[in-house]
Amino acid sequence: MEPLRAAREAWPGIEIDPEQFAAHVESLRRAGGGSPEHLADVYLAFAATQGHAAALRAFDEHLLAGITPAVRGVDTAEDFIAEVRQVLRARLLVGTGDAPPRIAEYKGRGPLLAWVRIAAVRVALNLKRAEAPAAAAEDLLGELAASEPDPELRHLKTLYRAEFGAALREALAALSERQRVLLRLHYVDGLRLARIARLYQVHESTVSRWVSSAVDTVSLSARRRLIERLALSPSSFDSVARMVQSHLDLSIRRLLGGAVGSSDPGTS
Repeated sequence: MEPLRAAREAWPGIEIDPEQFAAHVESLRRAGGGSPEHLADVYLAFAATQGHAAALRAFDEHLLAGITPAVRGVDTAEDFIAEVRQVLRARLLVGTGDAPPRIAEYKGRGPLLAWVRIAAVRVALNLKRAEAPAAAAEDLLGELAASEPDPELRHLKTLYRAEFGAALREALAALSERQRVLLRLHYVDGLRLARIARLYQVHESTVSRWVSSAVDTVSLSARRRLIERLALSPSSFDSVARMVQSHLDLSIRRLLGGAVGSSDPGTS
């Protein structure tokens, strides 16, 4: 049990079932991983997979804090680095469907920090690719306009497609990093509120309020930007409000969807 004792000493306050951990290490060794040199990292990853609160805090403090140099190779903006950090945390620590969190894929063949940094670079590149040209976003919104059953809204969305797309993109960009990540998790990844709540270690009702607030912020911000862009009269405000609100969830999903990509760091 010496290796287990050393791993516990490396992460004080993180206690997991010794037999479960031993079985996990054995499965890694059969797969060519579980190096004794990286057993403390395996211990932390295993605890994080189980949603251990102290392990999640340690992940934030010791691993997420260490991705900055790698991400700066993609973009040096502090806001961008903060967004990568939040997206990466969600990708690695939240399971989808019956699948466990992706940190469970860490094999212990190399340092966990290096594995996380590779994942961070992939997330950063995905986010940069998601900054699609305006024309691409307009094409997506054009599809929504064509499927709009309300004749008046279909006319407005077609007539003001470029302005509508720009207003929505700017409204999404103006959100905080956490708000954008929450909307991606909920609308793009399809995660239930309960799963997101476990990630942030808050009550499900709190996450529900956060998501609703973010959607309301996008709606109000996009509406204001459209009115300013088009210099509309007060009599047109109701039509603009209906246009923004119509299929807003789907618009958010389509515009944020390009930011979702594989952050699988490999088999380290």
